[in-house]
Amino acid sequence: MTRIRQNLPDHASDLDTRELAISQVGIRDLRYPITVWDKARQSQPTVADLALSVHLPADKKGTHMSRFIEILEGHRGEISLHTIPEILREIQRRLESDAAFFEAHFPYFLERTAPVSGARSLMEYACGFRAALKGEDLRFELMVDVAVTTLCPCSKAVSEYGAHNQRGHVRARITLGDMVWIEDVVDAIEACASSPLYALLKREDEKWVTEKAYENPRFVEDLARDVTIALRALQGVEAVHLEVENLESIHNHSAWAVIDPCEVGSQRCTKIQRPPDAEPFGTWLRKMREARHESQRGLANALEISPSVLSRIETNLRPAQDDLLHRLAKHWAIDHLQIALRARALPPHCLDRIQADPEGFLAWVNAQSPESLTAQT
Repeated sequence: MTRIRQNLPDHASDLDTRELAISQVGIRDLRYPITVWDKARQSQPTVADLALSVHLPADKKGTHMSRFIEILEGHRGEISLHTIPEILREIQRRLESDAAFFEAHFPYFLERTAPVSGARSLMEYACGFRAALKGEDLRFELMVDVAVTTLCPCSKAVSEYGAHNQRGHVRARITLGDMVWIEDVVDAIEACASSPLYALLKREDEKWVTEKAYENPRFVEDLARDVTIALRALQGVEAVHLEVENLESIHNHSAWAVIDPCEVGSQRCTKIQRPPDAEPFGTWLRKMREARHESQRGLANALEISPSVLSRIETNLRPAQDDLLHRLAKHWAIDHLQIALRARALPPHCLDRIQADPEGFLAWVNAQSPESLTAQT
C-alpha cells in the first residue's frame, strides 16, 4: 500500500506561480462531536458544525484536506476548548502552515427555573467559538446568541392600555484573555433585557414575565449599551462585539444596533494591548518545557494538575496560581521569585518592601533603562 501511495502524484504540493496567497483554505460544514465546559456539571457533550483551515502561501498550489479529518480523528473523544490549542499546533505542523484556524458552532443547553412556579426546563442557546493560531499568537473568540424579551418604551409612554413587546436576539462575540463561562455571559445578557425567555411557563409565571417586561422597557439602543457594559465587566473579557436585533411585533421590519470593540469616539477601548516586548507567561512556560524535553503530561503530573489545565496555562487562557508557581520553581530548581515575576505575580514580601519605601523604589525604576529592566526580569 505504501509503495502504491508513493507512486501517486501529489499535485497539492506543486509550486504555484500566480503569486497570490490564500488567507484561509480548508473544510467547513463538518458535523462532529465535541465537549464544552459546563459550569454546573464540568462538561457538556454536544455536536458542532466545524470549520478548519490554514493560511496557504503564494508558492504552494494547495493544501491536504484529508489531514484536517485525520487530526480530528486523532483527538476523537477529547475535542474540547482546552485541546483546541494543541489541535491548532498540530494543524500548523501537519499542513506546514504558519497560521491555523478552528471554528465551531453548537447548541448549548442550560436548565432554567420558572420565576414563580419553579418549573424547570432546558433552554437552548446558539453558541460557538473561533480560535486562530498565527505563529505563537493565539486568539480565542466566544460567540453566544441569547433570545430575550424587549418592551418598547415609546409604546408604553403613548399607550393607555399596554405596550408592544417582541423577541430580541443579542449576539455577542467576545475576545477572551482568560476563561469565561457561557453561563455568565447568558446571565449578564438576560439581566439587561426587559425579561428573560423561558421554555416552560405556568399561568402564574406568564403573569410575572409580562409585568416584569412592562416595568423594564428597553429600546434596542438601551439593550446594546447595557449588555456591552455588562459583558465588559466580566473577568477574562478583552473585547466585545455586540449585535442586537428586535423582531418588531407591530412593524414590517426589525430594529437593529451594533457596537464594535473600539468604535470611533469610544471612552473605552476594550482590547487590552500587551507591550510589544512582553512574552506571555504561558508561552514562556511552554518554550522552557520543550527546551527541557519534558512532555506536557509529564510536567502536569509533576505539578499535580491535569494536562488540560496545563494546556490552558501554556496557551495563555488561564493564569498560573501562586501554589503552582511554587511547585514549578521546586520542580525546575529555579528561584520562585524569578518565576513569579515572569508570571507578573508580585510576592507579598516584595510588595511589603515596595510599600515601605515607594519613593526609593520609584527612584530606582526611573534610573533604569528599559533594556536593563527587561534583562533583569
